[in-house]
Amino acid sequence: MTTARTVRLVAALTGLAIAGCVDRRFVIESNVPNAQVYIDNRSIGAAPAHTPFEYYGHYTIKIVHPGYETLEKRVHVTAPWYAYPPFDFLAEVVWPFHIRDTRRYYFELNEATPTRTDDILIAADALRQRGIALPPPDRPAEPRPPKPGPQPMLPSPVPSVLP
Repeated sequence: MTTARTVRLVAALTGLAIAGCVDRRFVIESNVPNAQVYIDNRSIGAAPAHTPFEYYGHYTIKIVHPGYETLEKRVHVTAPWYAYPPFDFLAEVVWPFHIRDTRRYYFELNEATPTRTDDILIAADALRQRGIALPPPDRPAEPRPPKPGPQPMLPSPVPSVLP
């Protein structure tokens, strides 16, 4: 008699455990369709992208698309009341219905300003002039001694044949 009751109790608890679940999901949207979306340096696809998440806290979201400035934002996903003990156990295991927690984020990308080649060359020349104007070091670096063991062989010079 008690064995049958125990089996029914275990079956009922198993049914309840299977039924309860929290479905956490990110939905990332952008004003630029098909922009690549990364969450914590992990690609999740092209915008609008969606992916499940495991924990509440801080995430770094990066959106990349050619011709647009890369956007990187740190977002804080706050935990709802049912994510704190002991309610988390009840929501995950005992509660007989699915809980859907969808976090939507929308990001606005700006078009990248084209850089002129002349500006790059001027900046490179200014940097070169700063390097030339630096004073010589007080104590120049000493050459390192060769590492013990076999050294790589340098290619032998090929004699040139002159007619």
